Amino acid sequence: MPVPLKRRSSVLWCIAVASTCLTPSTELRAQDSSNWPLVWAQWHNKTRDWGGIRTDLSDKGLDLGVLYTQDVAANPAGGMKQSLTYGGRLEGMAKLDFDKIFGIKNSSLHYIMYQGLGQGLSQEAIGNDFGVTQIFSSDILAIANLSLQQKLYHDQVYLSAGRLAVGDIFARDDTFAYYLNGALNSTPGQLLINQPAFTTYPFNTWGVAGTYTFPDNQYFGLGVYDANVDDLNNAEHGFNFRFQPEGNVLVVGQVGVNPGKDDTSQFLPGHYQLGAYYNSGTVDVLGDSTETREGNWGLYGIARQMVYQEEGDQGLSLWGLFTMAPQQAINTQPYGVSGGFFYQGLLPNRDDDVTAGAFILGFYSDNLVNQSYELVFEFAHRYQFRDWSYLTLDFQYVVNPAGNDDIPDAWVFGTEFSVKF
Repeated sequence: MPVPLKRRSSVLWCIAVASTCLTPSTELRAQDSSNWPLVWAQWHNKTRDWGGIRTDLSDKGLDLGVLYTQDVAANPAGGMKQSLTYGGRLEGMAKLDFDKIFGIKNSSLHYIMYQGLGQGLSQEAIGNDFGVTQIFSSDILAIANLSLQQKLYHDQVYLSAGRLAVGDIFARDDTFAYYLNGALNSTPGQLLINQPAFTTYPFNTWGVAGTYTFPDNQYFGLGVYDANVDDLNNAEHGFNFRFQPEGNVLVVGQVGVNPGKDDTSQFLPGHYQLGAYYNSGTVDVLGDSTETREGNWGLYGIARQMVYQEEGDQGLSLWGLFTMAPQQAINTQPYGVSGGFFYQGLLPNRDDDVTAGAFILGFYSDNLVNQSYELVFEFAHRYQFRDWSYLTLDFQYVVNPAGNDDIPDAWVFGTEFSVKF
């Protein structure tokens, strides 16, 4: 199939930019190296510089990366039907370092594109709301991030503006990536069900956000985003730059603390956060699209704490979260709670592997007849081959899919594989 003109132009533009950065020194380095072309594993485990190309580009202020992740999952029992699905995402990342290019300290431009692949098991077969595979993001070529980022005052102030995911800063914990379920990876699903404008990567909208971190590792953050659902990424084949808030604005505030972040701290590592949001837009009343309400708000809290430490990052951590959006008439899941554990280095001689378990629970609105709650149990083990590649084996049990007694509880077995280039 011929490449569409816009996509072909974008590809040619990227090739042209990369070509101008490949100076004679880069070419000579590649030709003179007895290890060129390097085997795939050595690119990452030893040089990380694509035979010298990445280093030369970085010296000029351009950092590049490629990431591929896939989920394969099946439900041999339960759900609307039995099926096996593949979902993948290929991401290309570029960062312009304005310090190296223009001399502007701690300033950069970030651009990430992705190609979504395959299907999601929850959408295709199970029919539940907490998606059992998080990587599925529709079969589409789209922009994941286009933002200016700036750090100030010895990195205590962080600012970002552009096409952003709200979940890049708010209501997230990096350790949720150990799970396959999309209701954890990386933002609580109970929150997203109520607030489509509370975007999570790779979905995004126009916004500006920032954080200030105090010397004792306490911080607060504030973000303002376009909450018009027509302006959300993926609305126009993934290249949607529309900005027409029309009074729909999402404001998010969060405070938190990271005990044990410093090596000299007397505390074990942890992360505690409490946040609130307000959406000024108009929302349809559940079960009656002819009636609307102005404004919607909610609260959330996330706590994670290491309780046993072997050494370094190895040990047992516990976590829990809650979400609350008390307006029953306009919120699908007014209340939610999740919790779990993960242990790094549980197996002998596998210090970087992570074993994790969790439950995810959401209660449906009283306005939704015959929908009560959805509950998911998950157990996963991540085999960390290198810092650039892992394989996760995962099991989930979905109770009361979509809060509907008519859909049988589902057993799910899945894997996730990821590699950075």
